[in-house]
Amino acid sequence: MLEFSDASYRFFPAEPSRLLIRLGRKMNRHLILPGKNHRIAELRLEGDTEAIRDARKQGDRLIFVINHPSHSDPQIVTEIQHRLGIPSSFMAAYDVFLRGRLIAWGMQKLGHFSIDREAADRKAMAAAISTVTTGDYALNIFPEGNVYLTNDRVTPFLDGTAFIALKAQEAIAGTPVKIVPVSLKFTHLTTPREAVTRRLVGLGQDAGHAYAPGSSENPLAAVMGLGRHLVGAHLQRHGFLPDHAGDEASLYEMLKDFAANLATDVEASLGLHPPKGGGLVERIRKVRSTIHQIRTDASGRGENTGKTPPEIDGLAEKAILAFRVQGYLTPYLTEHPSIDRYDETVERLAEDFYSAPMSRTGPRRAIAHLHAPLDISNVLSEAGGLRPAITQLTRTMEQAVQTGIDAINASNDAPGAALVPGV
Repeated sequence: MLEFSDASYRFFPAEPSRLLIRLGRKMNRHLILPGKNHRIAELRLEGDTEAIRDARKQGDRLIFVINHPSHSDPQIVTEIQHRLGIPSSFMAAYDVFLRGRLIAWGMQKLGHFSIDREAADRKAMAAAISTVTTGDYALNIFPEGNVYLTNDRVTPFLDGTAFIALKAQEAIAGTPVKIVPVSLKFTHLTTPREAVTRRLVGLGQDAGHAYAPGSSENPLAAVMGLGRHLVGAHLQRHGFLPDHAGDEASLYEMLKDFAANLATDVEASLGLHPPKGGGLVERIRKVRSTIHQIRTDASGRGENTGKTPPEIDGLAEKAILAFRVQGYLTPYLTEHPSIDRYDETVERLAEDFYSAPMSRTGPRRAIAHLHAPLDISNVLSEAGGLRPAITQLTRTMEQAVQTGIDAINASNDAPGAALVPGV
């Protein structure tokens, strides 16, 4: 769910309790994962698990970098590391800690700490580097920075993970820091047709769009029609209504142009220059980071912007709108209409409409491909500087995770891998 918090920030440090960590991992395995919010019936581990265990035994420092396809990812990673016998700590978005005192206390006692993912959070960076250099806990990071609900496609990684790893390696020269890319894939063990249809019908009713179950209409055409209606209504509520395209190819082009123009408009209002070589996602991330820093300023006004808070609020809405629209820019479902992608697309439409996580539609298998640890001891010297080293390492991690997802999909025999009936 692409939501962003601009609440006043304070850092929540990790305060691990070994007793509560053990208890939490047992509860996660027996109660949380199979529960209604996740419905994980199976977890398969693939890859070089022995190399990871050996690295831990040797005292190597470990950073796990994981794609973020669903709201079940932290729970799955917790179980993975339970099986590996590796204690670990998560960097978690600070708005999670703001959901309540008990939640914040529990997160801290489980060994996790907060990060403002849209600002230069020096306390979080220092805590992350310290976690790695001390070595008592492995560090878990989701470099995509958000849940995008596109399990088969990795969103460009943010470069903070590489920065943390390289700075930690500088601080403990002689002790290897190793990065473990993890490719997560969720696939359905049944065909959740009835549950997905109920969600579509309810979504259509709430959005004022007729969706008739059991009709002869192609199911993909029905979903895309609902998607066009939802996106169009969302744009209209925000004062925008570009002409709707008649086919999917032109629809994607229309949305691409709209999101790009909206990002350009916000950049101009903020006096920003687009990052060199950056795509639309990187541009919107920079815009959001700038707005976030302005809105979290104690005075509510940036020193050099000359903007009033209402103007900033308007730019923030535009930035979030651009971020949501860009999520529909590629034919993710129509290029390979599997049951998994179909369910995922409907879930994303519903989350964007209701601004709330959706319940699971059926039991799932989680598959985790654990790649061999990447020794980064020489990355900095070979790259010739920190900035090129960060860029190189970020791309290496991203490509490894995507390669693992592709490999999982190539051998996936679950019902969710089959094509949607009637397509």
